[in-house]
Amino acid sequence: MRTANPITTAIRSWVLRSPGRLASGIAIMVAVLYLARLMVTAVTGAENSGSDVHAHDADTSNTSVTSTPAAAEEVTETAVATMSASSIGRSPATAAMYYAHAFVDTTASPTQWAVALSRVTRPERVNDTLAAARPTAPVSILGPTRTLPGTGTTGTTVEIDTSAGTMTVAVTHTDDGWQVDSPLPTLDLDDVAAAAPTTGRTTAPTTTTATTTQSPVTAPTPERIPESQSSSEPAPPAQRATSPAPVPVPAPVPVPGPIPIPELDTPLPSPIA
Repeated sequence: MRTANPITTAIRSWVLRSPGRLASGIAIMVAVLYLARLMVTAVTGAENSGSDVHAHDADTSNTSVTSTPAAAEEVTETAVATMSASSIGRSPATAAMYYAHAFVDTTASPTQWAVALSRVTRPERVNDTLAAARPTAPVSILGPTRTLPGTGTTGTTVEIDTSAGTMTVAVTHTDDGWQVDSPLPTLDLDDVAAAAPTTGRTTAPTTTTATTTQSPVTAPTPERIPESQSSSEPAPPAQRATSPAPVPVPAPVPVPGPIPIPELDTPLPSPIA
């Protein structure tokens, strides 16, 4: 026979005797659970708020640390030439180097040149005055950008060394990123004409030296002496026509009269009898 549990038996008998007691017991249990939840939330909420504050401070410090080198990071012409259009205005150095790269480009058409400059400045600034200052001779960019310190947070100045001198670019931070400020920088055209490019896209002009090639001296060929023709071979018609005709020798004239008999020392032989 199973023995009844005294604890559960007492609770069951106390609850089942009155419905009011059952309702009050359930209400008491709900209130206890609710109070326990409030206590846990109060304790854990305070801890989480403190950790959130520390995490926010850490994120802010990391952002400030990473943003400061990005603003002062220098770039080269090669890096800007392969950069996307959305990344041009991310820093003063990239905007200034892209402007210098587009400004010294002599291979682009006037329309392409104006569109390229309009990516880092307002389009109305690229006017006829700026087009007249466009270099016509090749210009090389000699090194990376050089951001001047202490020029402010909304505006700064960047210097770029070229074969025609140093270009000083003033850039300003706008809603669209860093852009070149007006007046737009140019280069001295006299220096551009006298400068000889050493590095970059352009190549140094080659000098062609005219060389005179002497023809080989040919030894004179001795004239061939024609062999004398034999008397039996007839002379060619040209030779017969040009050679003088032979002078005829006169034949001896016979003397009239008896034929003289020559004197002989010995007598003539007589006929044999």
